[in-house]
Amino acid sequence: MSEQHETTAASAGAKRIRNLALLLLILLPVSALGSRFGLWPFTAGMLIMVVSLLGSLIIQIINAIWLLRKPNADTKSALRLASLYALPPLVIIASIMRGGDGARAGIHNISTDLDTPPQFVAAVEQRGSDSNPLEYTAEVAAIQSEAFPTVSSINSTLSVEQALQQAEKVATELGWDIYALSAPEGRIEAVETTFWFGFKDDIVIRVKADDSGSQIDLRSVSRVGKGDMGANAKRILAFSEIFKQKTNSL
Repeated sequence: MSEQHETTAASAGAKRIRNLALLLLILLPVSALGSRFGLWPFTAGMLIMVVSLLGSLIIQIINAIWLLRKPNADTKSALRLASLYALPPLVIIASIMRGGDGARAGIHNISTDLDTPPQFVAAVEQRGSDSNPLEYTAEVAAIQSEAFPTVSSINSTLSVEQALQQAEKVATELGWDIYALSAPEGRIEAVETTFWFGFKDDIVIRVKADDSGSQIDLRSVSRVGKGDMGANAKRILAFSEIFKQKTNSL
């Protein structure tokens, strides 16, 4: 009778773990979408996401230990389902861990020109007073140089006017919302909003004449958060690749 009671209790515990794993899985998209639609600040959304990730990791550890004890079939089924629910958060943890030193550099302000980075004008009003400062410091430049060595200026044989038009097309193709364009200054300013959390990163494109035709520089800055997991650098590199491809096909 005692053995039967222990078996039943174990199955009930496994079901509770299964239900908790399902709840943590649901919290994963809810944490992000709640921030995107303004239900809570991004800091609260990030906290909810961390709870989901860490909780799922703990559940996987508990399940692994429990399954080693060879529970009955019902308990084993509940634990396996819990492990399945806890898998997506673990995939996210693994992708973060594989992000490399660059993704964990802890900066959110990336420029193709480390010495004279492109300057924002319209973004000052767009970002508001609660956003990260736009200053690009020597300290940030040193970290970027080591973490993202492939981020560099684009040199083109296009004229300044042609390069500016090409840059506008590429920015639009990438889904950036352009909120300022000054042809006389060779400047484009835009913002990209992430799908899940709705994070907004501002981008400025500067086009100027050089000996070969034109030089295109970009800067991408997150409005919130200390680090960006490499998002701003990836954005600039994606722009550079498409710009070069389109230029070469002309």
